[in-house]
Amino acid sequence: MHTSLRLTLAALICVLSLPSATAFAYARTGVVVRQPAHSPAVTMAAEAKDGIFTPVVQAAKGVMGKDELNKLRAKVIGEHSKVISQFVETSESKFGRIALKSLFEAADKDGDGNLDKDEVKAALIALGFKHLQDSQVDSIFARADQDENGYIDFEEFVKETPKTPRTNLIKLAKTNGNDLGFLS
Repeated sequence: MHTSLRLTLAALICVLSLPSATAFAYARTGVVVRQPAHSPAVTMAAEAKDGIFTPVVQAAKGVMGKDELNKLRAKVIGEHSKVISQFVETSESKFGRIALKSLFEAADKDGDGNLDKDEVKAALIALGFKHLQDSQVDSIFARADQDENGYIDFEEFVKETPKTPRTNLIKLAKTNGNDLGFLS
């Protein structure tokens, strides 16, 4: 598949994983992350919710059987995770650098050229990562603040950003899939 088409599809799928217009604005700027060498295990929600797609999923379960449907879900989730990974790998490209700059500027609410912990937390929440605990945000911030001055400058942001959203985008997609009834 042509690279630009693949990236466009990756961006579309990534955006569909995000819950709000604010998150869409951040996603289209090219939030980037790196995936671990192995993909996380695919598990279904402990308690599936009913959502708009529940009737379709239940019909598919009736036709395919539960085991075959679960195999299909695992395959789709695995492919979706790969697409997210490919999308976020653009961080090292010229486009990725431009996108990171736009994202950094959007997060830098006071315009001082640095991100404080509150700005980082607000940006993560705007991206839909509401599941992150304060201790997790603290850890992300500490990793990024390499010179330990209490702020993240653009170069620190560029180095850390690829490490954070990938796993969280996958978690967010799973949560949204459950909320829509895909896991029922």
